[in-house]
Amino acid sequence: MSEPAVAPDALDEASASFWGKPDLDEVMAGAEPLREDESFEIADLTDDEWDVFIRAIHE
Repeated sequence: MSEPAVAPDALDEASASFWGKPDLDEVMAGAEPLREDESFEIADLTDDEWDVFIRAIHE
């Protein structure tokens, strides 16, 4: 584990960026739509759990 910084400005940018909000364009850079032969499925979810999941990603 790294040593704590003596002062907040002693943190290097790479370490500090870990705690920041990620850039959406950077996160989604390699994302592509599903192909026709692919499907999005989370195993072992009840219908109610699936509904909660869908509502959460559309917020």
